[in-house]
Amino acid sequence: MRVKRYVADTAQEAIARVKKDLGKDALILHSRPFKEGGFMGMFSKKRYEVLAAADSSDGIRILPTPRDKEQTNKSDDKKVEIITPPDKDLVLPELERVRKELSEIKSAIEEVSVQVRTNPQESLPEKEIHTTMIESLPIRLSSHPTVVALVGPTGVGKTTTIAKLAANFALFEGKSVGLITIDTYRIAAVEQLKTYSEIINLPIEVVYTAAEFKKALNKLKEKELILVDTAGRSQKNKQQLRELRHFFNGRPLNETHLVLSANTKLEDLIETAESFREINFNRLIFTKLDETNNLSNIFSVANRLKIPMSYVTIGQNVPEDIEVATFEVLKRYAGKECINA
Repeated sequence: MRVKRYVADTAQEAIARVKKDLGKDALILHSRPFKEGGFMGMFSKKRYEVLAAADSSDGIRILPTPRDKEQTNKSDDKKVEIITPPDKDLVLPELERVRKELSEIKSAIEEVSVQVRTNPQESLPEKEIHTTMIESLPIRLSSHPTVVALVGPTGVGKTTTIAKLAANFALFEGKSVGLITIDTYRIAAVEQLKTYSEIINLPIEVVYTAAEFKKALNKLKEKELILVDTAGRSQKNKQQLRELRHFFNGRPLNETHLVLSANTKLEDLIETAESFREINFNRLIFTKLDETNNLSNIFSVANRLKIPMSYVTIGQNVPEDIEVATFEVLKRYAGKECINA
């Protein structure tokens, strides 16, 4: 057996040298990063050490030294092959360390296997969902009409979510639906919702004042579901939030869904939710699940607020990229998060 030490600037470079010198079947006995050079611990360079071994029976040969070459040249009919004997004092401790590490890995795998067999139905993402999820409460058509408003900060996708909900209830469930938008701050948002309403063939009312909102509700009173789109409000602008609350005061709102983006920082999600409590929302919608690899924020917010989730959205396509926030749906996306991690 041959044992050699290799030092390189990167682990990949050291391994490459091992394979080139000892062959692809070489055994890595030990590897570690270390600091080289410098002064009093400063300005040192990080390097990598790899200790590798190869069985001499595999036909690996050591190049002869200059003295050996002279002996080889003197004998035309006989070639000299020099094999370095194994250094037992170096190899045995390393092999023992490798065996110990493999034993520890095996024990850890067996422990995880026992846990999975004991509770095969619940993985780590499932536990987090069970722990933090209050319940799933999608829109329920309990009265006639059922009035549902979507509120939230700018840029979270309220208008697109309204369009998805309207299309699903009107086209797939056969319900009569009407739309109201009070998002008159953004002309583009009004035109966007008007376009969706024309495609789905739904009536839409654009209102600018609380009095007009009351009239719009009266116009659509024969509908089974009225969906209300609102302008984005900054959680830091208390005046805007008070204006929005004024629109709804005394109006028959059955449900108010706070729309939040899943790719937002936890501290910002919590600040937004606390600010919008003034609007008395009673559901949570999380959008843009396709734009984040970490869903723990939405579970943390739901658990802190003790408010049920209603829907999640996973893209811009209308009407398909929306799903009820059930346990199975959240488990599916939490599973994708673990796979992509």
